[in-house]
Amino acid sequence: MRLLRYWDDAAGAPRWGAIEGNNVRQIEGRPYDGIKLTRSVVPLAGIRYLPPCEPTKIVCGGLNYKGHAIETNQPIPDVSVCFLKPPSSLLAHGEPIIYPPQTEQLEFELELAVVVKRTMKNTPPEEVNDHLLGYTCGNDVTARDITHAAKHNLVVSKSFDTFCPVGPWVETELDPSAIDMTLKVAGKVRQHTNTDDMIFPVPIMLSYFSHIMTLHPGDLVLTGTPAGIGRMEIGETCEITIQGIGTLSNSIVASPLRRSNRA
Repeated sequence: MRLLRYWDDAAGAPRWGAIEGNNVRQIEGRPYDGIKLTRSVVPLAGIRYLPPCEPTKIVCGGLNYKGHAIETNQPIPDVSVCFLKPPSSLLAHGEPIIYPPQTEQLEFELELAVVVKRTMKNTPPEEVNDHLLGYTCGNDVTARDITHAAKHNLVVSKSFDTFCPVGPWVETELDPSAIDMTLKVAGKVRQHTNTDDMIFPVPIMLSYFSHIMTLHPGDLVLTGTPAGIGRMEIGETCEITIQGIGTLSNSIVASPLRRSNRA
């Protein structure tokens, strides 16, 4: 099943829905405690997408692909690398990524994203799947020059508003162990890999995180990026396609505060 959040113009409120062919059937409440379908149906075409999660926090697993470790000349980690992005960085499918004035090196990072369904605390790997709502596409947008200047202060370089596009929906029935993932910028393939290159598969990573912090329903976990990270420029469109999920698409626009000949 594919679940999404969208804006209900008539009610002036966000809604959860389940995709049925070319339509979206509204869900009563939120899907974390069970999916209760209503009789209300709207066309999928033309809806305003919202981020398909409501996180108290966004937990990011870093350096989780062998290829990315090799390209950045870093050793394979013994445990999952971890940092946080604020919920204010969330961005929906179809909404623009804002190129802020503080950076001159805006970069993409293709990621498989996981949405939590049930509270996770000290959850063993074999029980992780029972605690998940499903999977979506994610882009860990990064101001790379800030990362380097701040000596890998990832919270600063990855926390700007619009720096966490996710969507377009959550796929609840997916085996993430060996699926293809592709990222295109301006129609050109920039990243392409399979999740079988992960150092820490989803159950291992999320179990580890749950032993550090409680993961709540709606929390979002990004599982790391593969090799091939690179720049995005104003006017380009970044598209992320993950097998079994779909395509997340976002254009890049200049911040109104930006003072650059790129704008």
